[in-house]
Amino acid sequence: MRSAFVFVVAVIGVGILAEGARAQASIKIRVTEAPLETALVQVRTQADLDLVYADRLVEGRTATCSYAGSDAEMALDCVLDGTGVGAERVRRGQYVLVADSADADAQEQPRGALKGYVLDAKTGERLPGAHVYLRDLEVGATTNRDGYFVVSDLPPEAYAVRISYLGYRSVDTTLTASDGAARIPLTQTSIESEGVVVEAGTLNTNGDERLPGMMSVALDRLNQLPSFGEPDLFRALQWTPGIRKSEVTGGGLSVRGANPDQNLYLLDGAPVYHPWHAFSLISTFQTQTLRSTDVYRGTFPVQYGGRLAGVLDAQMKDGSREGPKAEAAIGVLSGRFRIETPLAASTSFMLSSRRSYVDKLIGRQHPVTGNNGRRDTLRTGYVFFDTSAKLSHRFGENHRLSLSYYHGRDDLDLRLPFDLSLDFSSWLRPADLLFEVAQNWDNRTFSAQHRYLAGDETFVTTTGYYSRYRAQEASFVQPTTTASLSSDYRVRLSDAGFKIRTDHYHSVSHEVTTGLQFSALRFEGLLNSELQRSRGTVARQAQESRLNDVKIAGYVQDTWTPTPEWTVEPGVRGSYFSGGEYAHLMPRLNAQYVAHPRWLVLEGSAGVHVQYLHRLRDRYSLAYDLVSSRWIPSSDRVRPALGGQIGLGTQTQLRPGWTLELDAYARETRHTLVPADFFQEKEGIEGPGIEVGALLGQYRTGTERAFGLELSTIFEAPPWRGRFVMSAGRTFIQAAAQSGRRWRPSSLDVPVSVRTTLGWEGGAWSATAAAELRSGYPATVPVARYRLGDLTETDPTTYLYRPRVNNGRLPPYLRVDLTVSYQFQLLSAGWTATVEVFNATDRNNILDQTYQPRDTGVNIDRQRGLPILPLLELEMEL
Repeated sequence: MRSAFVFVVAVIGVGILAEGARAQASIKIRVTEAPLETALVQVRTQADLDLVYADRLVEGRTATCSYAGSDAEMALDCVLDGTGVGAERVRRGQYVLVADSADADAQEQPRGALKGYVLDAKTGERLPGAHVYLRDLEVGATTNRDGYFVVSDLPPEAYAVRISYLGYRSVDTTLTASDGAARIPLTQTSIESEGVVVEAGTLNTNGDERLPGMMSVALDRLNQLPSFGEPDLFRALQWTPGIRKSEVTGGGLSVRGANPDQNLYLLDGAPVYHPWHAFSLISTFQTQTLRSTDVYRGTFPVQYGGRLAGVLDAQMKDGSREGPKAEAAIGVLSGRFRIETPLAASTSFMLSSRRSYVDKLIGRQHPVTGNNGRRDTLRTGYVFFDTSAKLSHRFGENHRLSLSYYHGRDDLDLRLPFDLSLDFSSWLRPADLLFEVAQNWDNRTFSAQHRYLAGDETFVTTTGYYSRYRAQEASFVQPTTTASLSSDYRVRLSDAGFKIRTDHYHSVSHEVTTGLQFSALRFEGLLNSELQRSRGTVARQAQESRLNDVKIAGYVQDTWTPTPEWTVEPGVRGSYFSGGEYAHLMPRLNAQYVAHPRWLVLEGSAGVHVQYLHRLRDRYSLAYDLVSSRWIPSSDRVRPALGGQIGLGTQTQLRPGWTLELDAYARETRHTLVPADFFQEKEGIEGPGIEVGALLGQYRTGTERAFGLELSTIFEAPPWRGRFVMSAGRTFIQAAAQSGRRWRPSSLDVPVSVRTTLGWEGGAWSATAAAELRSGYPATVPVARYRLGDLTETDPTTYLYRPRVNNGRLPPYLRVDLTVSYQFQLLSAGWTATVEVFNATDRNNILDQTYQPRDTGVNIDRQRGLPILPLLELEMEL
């Protein structure tokens, strides 16, 4: 990525030098007893200075000046000399005019900070990521996780300020530097701006959204997007550019064609290692419990590391401080509730829980009796649940402590006949040949966050966390009357860490962020199995794997705003991983240029990332199949994956309420692991075991490259709203395999994807139609069939000839979803009834297909998507 950095730095340097060159133009000012405002207009025009002042300050004042030269500051001093008005520099080319002190010997008045908190007017909860924009200075700030903002080193004057936040009504007010911290409440609005806050007449260009690929999610508007029966964060993200689900069981979100394990998921600062329920059907994050969610695609700020493709950083709600609040809902898959309440004037609490109830409808145990009187008890139990809780306390205005807890679990318990068919009525019957599966997987996180405002200009955030992912699969398979296999396979990953971050708001031009992160990782695997091939022949296997590693990282970043048009974020992140003793220094750079506040905003980014954990899956054994994915740390045997990415973007507002964004990206990832035998099928019984070396032996090191364009346009003209998203890109991989080291399409390569939504909202009713059309995933298609055997064999073995991996492609994927909601009041509560039709056209989409050789031909087994499904949810809020 060195060339990418050189390119971005060159562009930024040329732009800033051009600004400086304009400042060196010849200046000629000759005025005698002219109105001061007239003279200031000449200085502003000829010297290209940005002068901020109140009209009342210059009214009735005159200026006399004769200046010829190229020094803009001397020209300004000449005009102001003897007028009783002075100029204080804010940043290069920008000055605030103030009244001179009456006493010439008086000490210069100290500068101050314009600061405050942005709050939800209804709940009193502080809003992170709100935008504060000083119109006259053309400078802005973004509230941090505690809802605090500060613009430092300003003359103690009054400034016109606009405060805006996604899903809330903007507020225009006047704030004075050096005053105490202001508290600005915002009220929610029903008008949605998905992804980017759009202000009347201007594009939003403040805060972290200057990074190409970054977006803040409008959590309170997710119910306006299809999400499989209930508001779901991950389902909604699939309607944004560059993000889609891999569409296979156990898959996840793919960001710009990358593997799902290359994404970092954070919940109140704690990493979540498997954020899915129901075999990746819905996410473990309860959307109603979240206060804010930021998503980064590609390059992300220096405070994030350990992944290559994307980051999802979610913060849970603190709980209402105004009064008790409750919500309950029931849908097709699950029921849920949430309560929020103040415990004291400075303490609030939030508790939420969700549980599926299919097991309550069909039962978990089924006593059965056969025709011969034989009795048995079969099992068809599946349940998932999650619980979130948060306790927040404020030790005064400058101290805040929050304690968060999350636990989510899936539990599957099956005992069924071995020879299952599509005739479900034949499942519940006694059988000599059967299989049993008892598997579960869960995430559990604890985190404590302390936020401290040290003075007006330094904010310190300290986070301690513990995260655990655990999975178990206990199985018993009896395919014949004399053979059986019983196994108990468990994996566990524990991550205990500590993070400290400091944000120092030095001035209008500089905001410095530094931080240190430490985590201790523990990887565990356990396998006990017993294989009986025949009566009296039993093979037992007991294996245990334990690894411990430490990861340390530090970072520094400066948000530099040299002019109102330019914002540059140079930063560097250093990391160390004990496994293999790897150390990396990763530079990152982001920049934004505002050519016109409404018509054109240009963005660029480049960064290097490293991932020390690989998620691998055993490819041989049926004994540990469904939960056999394991996180493997880097070591002397496996190198960390290293990636670099460059991104370019532009934004424009075609008219108020109609925005257009275009992003381009290119990335390369090295040392990623790909299967050594791409065509290996899970047909073994014992497998090679769970030792790390045995698992790594099934993979080879490869290189991945991707590039693409993403177009997104959002239109809002109440009561209508619409979004159109198109992504065009390719993802290729190179690794030693049957097809050699030639570049081939990745399994997640999708050349074209188009997604669109159209919504209407009128009174109590709202409706949304959404459609997705994309290229099919790559597939490996055999080109010939052959048979091998010797003269003594009467039945030679048939094989498929597949010289190249991913040489074909599945049919295009098309799905249309419809959603209708109605809000009403009943029994002093607010109700929302939502009906969603998933796959409304009942299209038979093919998600995967495999080929099985037969003596007379080839059988094609296709994995198809879900058919048309009507989904209903009823929500009540008090």
